[in-house]
Amino acid sequence: MKMSWVGMALALVTAAGLSPNERAQARDDATGPGPREGHCLLYDNERHRVVLTGGYQVPNQLAAEELWDWNGSRWERVSAAAGPAPRPRSLSGAAYDTRRKRLVLVGGFGIGNSGNYTEHLGETWEWDGQSWHLMADTSIGTRDHHVMVYDAARGKTVMYGGQAANRSWATDTWEWDGNHWTRVATAGPGARAHFAMAYDSKRKRVVLFGGFGDDEKYRNDTWEWDGHTWRKVSEEGPAPRARHRMAYDRRAGVVVLYGGDGVKTDSGRGFRYLDDTWTWDGKRWAEVKVPGPGQRFMHAMAYDESRGKIVLYAGGSADHALSDTWEWDGKAWRQAN
Repeated sequence: MKMSWVGMALALVTAAGLSPNERAQARDDATGPGPREGHCLLYDNERHRVVLTGGYQVPNQLAAEELWDWNGSRWERVSAAAGPAPRPRSLSGAAYDTRRKRLVLVGGFGIGNSGNYTEHLGETWEWDGQSWHLMADTSIGTRDHHVMVYDAARGKTVMYGGQAANRSWATDTWEWDGNHWTRVATAGPGARAHFAMAYDSKRKRVVLFGGFGDDEKYRNDTWEWDGHTWRKVSEEGPAPRARHRMAYDRRAGVVVLYGGDGVKTDSGRGFRYLDDTWTWDGKRWAEVKVPGPGQRFMHAMAYDESRGKIVLYAGGSADHALSDTWEWDGKAWRQAN
C-alpha cells in the first residue's frame, strides 16, 4: 500500500474548528459519543448493551480509551475503574467473547508525537465490565485495518488481515482463546484492508466480504471460515467496495451489509460513496432496496440480541464525520437519535 493511501484514509478521521479542551467539553455535554470513523461496535450479552470503542477524532487527544453503551434509546459513557487502560485508537479490531464475558481489543492507530494517528499498536487488551487488563501475549505484533469476530460455536476470537507497522500486508488468520494467540492459517482471502466480517451463528461460519487489496483494487468476493480453512463462496452481489460494515441478523438468519466506498463510475478521481443495503443467506447476496442512513463509510454495526435489531453508528460522509444512530429491524432503517 502506498503511504499516500494511508494518509488519505487517516485524514478522513481529522476534525477541526475546536480546541482539544473545547471538544472534550462538547463530548461531555453531548448525548452520545460524537462524530467518529474507524470505531468498533459489539454486543455485550452480559449487560445487554451495544458497546462502542475507538474511532476518535484527532484533536480530542484523550488520555485513555472510552467505552459507550447503547441501551436502545440513548448512549451512556461507561465509567472505568482506576488502573491501566488502552491508549485511544482508531482502525483497531474488537470482538466480544460471550463465553468469557470479555471485550477483546487489539491494535489500531494511536496518536503519535505529531498529534496524528501515526503510532502503530499491537497489544491485546480485555475489558471485563469493570476494568481493562493488558494481556501478555504479543505474538501478532503491530496491526491495523484488521477485523475481528467471535466464533461462538468454537469459543474463539478470530482475526484476519490488515497491515503491520512496516506496511506489510497480513494474510494470516489468528485465534484468541483468552490466554494465547494461535496462527491457524496462512492462506485465504489474500492481502486486504478495509474489508468486513461477521459471524453467522446459524451456519457456524465467519463471513468476509470485499476490501481493498495490495494491488490497490477493490474486491467484491465473499469468503467463509469454518474454523479450519477459508473458502471462496461467491464473486457476485454487491459492487466492489471497501470501508463498508456488516453484522449478522440472528432473527432473520442473514448477514447484513451497508455502505462503504467504491470506484467512481464517472470520470475523475476519488471515491464513490455508497448507501445500499444487502443481505447474505449463505448462498447468495440480495439487495434490499429501502431508504437507508445515507452515503457513508468507516461506520460500525452490531446486532442487539435483546432487541433483535442491528445498530449502526456514525462513520464518514464525504469530508466530515457523522454522529447519528440508526437501527435495522429486518425490513427498514430507522434513525434512533
